[in-house]
Amino acid sequence: MDSNISNLLSMFICQMTGEDFLKLHYYANNTQTPKTPQTKYAYGIQALSEYIGCCESTVYELKKKGILDKAIISHVGRKIVFDAEMARQLASEYQTIQRQK
Repeated sequence: MDSNISNLLSMFICQMTGEDFLKLHYYANNTQTPKTPQTKYAYGIQALSEYIGCCESTVYELKKKGILDKAIISHVGRKIVFDAEMARQLASEYQTIQRQK
């Protein structure tokens, strides 16, 4: 960080010129850390089947076989929350293995 930016950071906004404010704004926008990807959740078998693009019975069978166990975030009673991306990846890997047999 150069001295000009550190001087701007110590100033009150009301004391800045428009140019100073724009410099600070530009600096703030260009030094932000990259956003981490948000985890996508699927709430229930039906939502996961829509996300993956298969029928509900297929998702149910994958869950029953334990293929989707790593993707389960929460399972309370009949309510199941899946990490949708991980579930898609696990289903895809399982499908690849089944095709090779």
